Amino acid sequence: MAVENRYQLNPAVEAVIFQRSARPARLKGKSGKKSLRWPHLLAIFISLVLFFLGAAQVYYYVITCEELRIKRVEVTSPSPELQQRVETFLLSRNLGNILICNLDYLRLNLTALPGVKEARLEKVLPSTLRVEVFPRTPRIYVRRGLYFLVDEEGKVLSQAAAVEEGSFPVLEDEDYFNHSYQEKVRLTCQALSGVEPGVQSLIRRLVFKKDLRLEVELSGDPVRLILSLENFSEKLNYYLANRETWAQLFGPLEYVDLRIEGRAYVKPLELAAGNSRGAKKEVS
Repeated sequence: MAVENRYQLNPAVEAVIFQRSARPARLKGKSGKKSLRWPHLLAIFISLVLFFLGAAQVYYYVITCEELRIKRVEVTSPSPELQQRVETFLLSRNLGNILICNLDYLRLNLTALPGVKEARLEKVLPSTLRVEVFPRTPRIYVRRGLYFLVDEEGKVLSQAAAVEEGSFPVLEDEDYFNHSYQEKVRLTCQALSGVEPGVQSLIRRLVFKKDLRLEVELSGDPVRLILSLENFSEKLNYYLANRETWAQLFGPLEYVDLRIEGRAYVKPLELAAGNSRGAKKEVS
């Protein structure tokens, strides 16, 4: 035993003596789960069958309950004509039970109707379907044989054999819209959106040429106006502000080309039969 300054560094540890008990040790058996017998399994099976039979009966009652059948349709829309059209469409269909009515399917059918841009549907228990319809805004006529009134996405709202003067501009394409129909309609509507209503009412026809030129015809003006969709409104206003001055300088004009920024190319008409066509003039 080590001693330092009369203090023990490691105290004595008493020895631990292990002594076996005099009684014989008992062997512990393995504790396990009791196995289910066939009466228990049969009872569980019958309980499950009864549960699903009851659930089926409840489901059948719910989907055939007369109180939950859609009996009332409430339609709201900024357009009275569109509201009436949607109401007629919905009332002509068997909408069935309100709980199993597929709103996504109905929404898809409603947006396929002419003039419907968006539809919001809501179930109101026990038997009411509430519908809010947003109309498409007519922007231009597209001529493809007939005249089709379309919105900015090119969706057809109506069709006509002729167009009234001063209603909406008419968009034509020398390629008959075989390529990029929606893109051409979208870009044209985007360009027209920046034009003032008074000036827009002067636009009679817009024609996409095969060489990607855009020719514009104005009401009461025989001059063909060649523009680009970029800065469309500014170039159109520039022409309207200067067309009388150019007519005084060069006489009647065949066309005015304003595609190049800061420049205008004007081409006079023949002044008399037999004269050579006037040369193209550049003005700034």
